[in-house]
Amino acid sequence: MDVQSKYKELFSESRHDEAVDLLKKSEALFDPAIYHYNLGVNYAKLENLPMARLHLEKSINLGFKTPESQKSLEHVKEVLGVEALETKSSLKDYSLDLALDTSLVTGINITLLLIFILLLKIRKIKKNWIKLLCLAISLGPFLSQAYLKKEYTSVMSVEKLDVLRGPSSIFEQTQELPPGMKFTISSSEGDWVYVVVPQSHSGWIKNEGFTKL
Repeated sequence: MDVQSKYKELFSESRHDEAVDLLKKSEALFDPAIYHYNLGVNYAKLENLPMARLHLEKSINLGFKTPESQKSLEHVKEVLGVEALETKSSLKDYSLDLALDTSLVTGINITLLLIFILLLKIRKIKKNWIKLLCLAISLGPFLSQAYLKKEYTSVMSVEKLDVLRGPSSIFEQTQELPPGMKFTISSSEGDWVYVVVPQSHSGWIKNEGFTKL
């Protein structure tokens, strides 16, 4: 029996622990987006909701944006109870979240490049400096995101994290990040990193207990 058939058998028999083990051992045999989707669904069945969300988010970020995957993710977020906590409270929150959305920026970038190529083909752009300007505009979203990803990182907590007023345990706690919550970090200082988004939970956390999306 091949790996994918074995996986389907394990899943249909609700042997989700074994299905997770098989997926991890056979990752190279699956499309990356499908691999993360399958892990997410199995973790959800095992009620390991932070890990379920992590892999469902990764699956969607890799392009597996189907009604089923989005429904599964929304259900996991609802059970985790993190949606209200992740509500954007400022223009900066919205802007940064959109700028770090790989699927959105990729779509915009491809659209602009196609328009640029179309204009070249129908010879609407004749001057070289205008061609260069249009190319720069077409690549703008991609280059901007590349810069922002060096400065900011979208992550998710896998355990409860205390948010402090400063980068040391001597500072008072101002908030906490529950398991399965998505947030954005920026600068670091020693063993501490700064939470930027959501602004309602901004502050310093230990550089542990979360993973990159």
